[in-house]
Amino acid sequence: MKKSFFFYCFFLAFILLVQSFQCESPELTTAKLAIRNKDLDKAESNLEKEIRNNPANAEAYILLAEVKQMKYDYLGAAKTINSSDSVIKDFRLRIQAEQFKGQLWRLAYNAGIDLFNRFFSSKDPKFLDSAIAIFKAGVLVRPQIYDFYPLIAQAYENKGDTENSIKYYELYTEMIKEEMDFARSYGVYLKMPRADLIAKVGKPVYTRGIRFSPDRDSIAIDKFDLNGKEVFVYSSDKVGFFTIFGWRVNPPKHWLNDEKEQPTELNSTPFGALAQIYFNRKDYNKSVKYIKDLLILEPDNAEANAFLVNIYQLENKQDEAIQFAKSLIAQDPNNKLYHAIYADILLQLGRYDSAIVEYEKALAIDPKYDIAIRNCAAAYKNKVALIQKRQLEENKINEKEYIGDLEKSAQYFERAKATPRFANDFEIYKELAEIYFAMNKQDELKKTVAELEALDAVIKDEDRENYLLALLKVYSSYLKDEKKTKAIQDKIESLKK
Repeated sequence: MKKSFFFYCFFLAFILLVQSFQCESPELTTAKLAIRNKDLDKAESNLEKEIRNNPANAEAYILLAEVKQMKYDYLGAAKTINSSDSVIKDFRLRIQAEQFKGQLWRLAYNAGIDLFNRFFSSKDPKFLDSAIAIFKAGVLVRPQIYDFYPLIAQAYENKGDTENSIKYYELYTEMIKEEMDFARSYGVYLKMPRADLIAKVGKPVYTRGIRFSPDRDSIAIDKFDLNGKEVFVYSSDKVGFFTIFGWRVNPPKHWLNDEKEQPTELNSTPFGALAQIYFNRKDYNKSVKYIKDLLILEPDNAEANAFLVNIYQLENKQDEAIQFAKSLIAQDPNNKLYHAIYADILLQLGRYDSAIVEYEKALAIDPKYDIAIRNCAAAYKNKVALIQKRQLEENKINEKEYIGDLEKSAQYFERAKATPRFANDFEIYKELAEIYFAMNKQDELKKTVAELEALDAVIKDEDRENYLLALLKVYSSYLKDEKKTKAIQDKIESLKK
């Protein structure tokens, strides 16, 4: 009896299997055989016939998309797999389609980057056109993968197509609206220490660590549940501790988990590019809007602060820059970055005493805040320069009026060069050398010059000329060393050959 029942079940399964093959059209059968034999053109034409004859055949759409991908027709593959959305009824095929989309956008991203690199090495615009088409394929299957938009915008920018460049930069800013809202709500910013975020929002639901290769930085992926939304935060260990380089808020529910966890860098470049474009068009309101957005992501961006002040000065609206900074502080009085933004604006406006007050408020919150330490040193030094200028104009030289501020400047520069960020910043050593020369502190001057000389081994090629010019200034003006001055002049000349 058991054997008869087993035989019946086996026979039924066999019949169903045979029927499934019998129901398959000749076009679909031919296409599958062609795929197996790697005859992709034949497979493509038969699958297209099958879809024309049987537009509800979801499997044919998926197969056709896979064939187009194998033929490197990423845009065609994207359009085809998207067309299957309305006809797929089977749960298994739905998963298969989503997996294919997840694979396709990654392939499109990598292929597009390769074409970008080929353009930069050859300057042939055909590579830009191909890159744009491939990146657009990625957008079609995963519009929420915001990496594609600035890449397309940059490609158009290199083609000289400003309008399309603006379009895709602005699409990027719209796509990351939730990420920007998260930044504003929680005071999150790029390069923020991961530990500071956890201190603000609490422990993550889970943390996963990855490293793509032994010579790459370690990456931490934290998942948080905040106000009913999934938030994924991505950090890397580049400076001895983890700092944040991106986050994704509320990714689509149908995404696979590895897509949600995919480390994604938030890009501030579109905001800077849009600010510059609208500034050039004299649309200062839009330019200011994008600079302010950029400062949410990079509160310590001194160039952005200077740009903002420049626009307000052009429009004679310096008070608006100050009000913007004050509004940030009002939202979060204990945010060191907001005090630093305010200080940077005051520094740009030449209000050095007020800038020093704000930098020191930031440092009261975080005594190790390296950028505030460095800028506070500059504020004291600029204040001294202003006093000296007035004294010269009035012909009333009085060193006692500014010597205390000069001492303070030196103290802050010394603190700055003791930080990892500025340890190899030759400009700081040059500033200190000038201060110690002005104060006639010969021992400190010699020590600083020796430290400046020791930086030679770590100076990047692109900085070497400026580094040598710094040494030239020190040797010729402060040490009065003719031999060293001549040696540096020769090195500078050899760089120009």
